[in-house]
Amino acid sequence: MILYLVRHGNADTPAERDDDRELSKKGIKVTTAMAELLRKAEFDVPDVIVTSPLPRAEQTARIMAEEFAPKAKFEVNEGLRPGRDLESAMSIIASKKGSDTVMIVGHDPLFSRLASALASGSDFPAIEMQKSAVAIYELTRFDVPRMRGILRAYLPPKILKNQD
Repeated sequence: MILYLVRHGNADTPAERDDDRELSKKGIKVTTAMAELLRKAEFDVPDVIVTSPLPRAEQTARIMAEEFAPKAKFEVNEGLRPGRDLESAMSIIASKKGSDTVMIVGHDPLFSRLASALASGSDFPAIEMQKSAVAIYELTRFDVPRMRGILRAYLPPKILKNQD
């Protein structure tokens, strides 16, 4: 399975409740550019996109769907909310084992920990999932909590500065 980890884009200034924050104009622009880059570079298109229910993550996932994977099945999953643990995220991924390509969209610090755990087996956040960043793995082991993969690409938002 190919797995995309996508951290949500930049969000507006804090709302009354953090859970209500939406993407900022910059967040929409950078996320759209990242999705277009994935499409133009002909990366594997996700069969399924699973997102946290928070607006900034769900908006990021919808942009990815519209620009990169319009035929993907779209799911919202409480297990990707901030504060969830690695096993929760890994269980969501493992439940999609029959899919060829899966994208999950969520938050830090969980996604930096997950990115590191998949690559090295350690959840010490050695890979920093910046806002709008995409990490692409080829999963080699699906059992929770020892899920592992080969990091095939890490695309931070700064690569977009050289894009037309």
